[in-house]
Amino acid sequence: MRQIKSIVLIIFLTAAVSTIGVLLYINYRIHDVAKGITIKSSGADVRIERARYVETKDGEKEWELEADSAEYFKDNNLAVFDNVKVIFYSKDGINYILTGRQGKLRNDSKDIDITGEVVLTSDDGYKLETGSLKYIAAFKQIKTKDRVIFTGPDIRIEGIGFMADMVKEKVYVLTNVRTVLQDAAI
Repeated sequence: MRQIKSIVLIIFLTAAVSTIGVLLYINYRIHDVAKGITIKSSGADVRIERARYVETKDGEKEWELEADSAEYFKDNNLAVFDNVKVIFYSKDGINYILTGRQGKLRNDSKDIDITGEVVLTSDDGYKLETGSLKYIAAFKQIKTKDRVIFTGPDIRIEGIGFMADMVKEKVYVLTNVRTVLQDAAI
């Protein structure tokens, strides 16, 4: 009987030591994997992945925004986006697509700032490339003070500063303008 108790005690101790060893190994592996993970605290009230926001007026879509991620800061009434795309819908059916690396949306005014490799394209073949753009919702205008390259069918315009009035459907390159026309009859 004493021999059976000794065998049971040895089996129990072996199992306990093995269990402790396995738990220590798992803890070590979890700690080792966690070394490569950086958790950033941005102070945002809300953070979401694959964000989508649609702005409507009188039941009509005015624009929609998509981004890889979004953070909302309640105190500033500000949303911040990574890899952002905004589609502006016009009444004449021509859509404008604005893309950039980062974006900010002021929730109260609906103004949008886009920075980093900014590209604005239109369905009718025009393209604007610049470092940053600002959409001013109250006036439906897009502006920048940065260097711009504006291209379209048979035209290339380079300059500093840009303004597009989406209501009047007019585009302005503001200073140091250089224009190249192709196949144009003047």
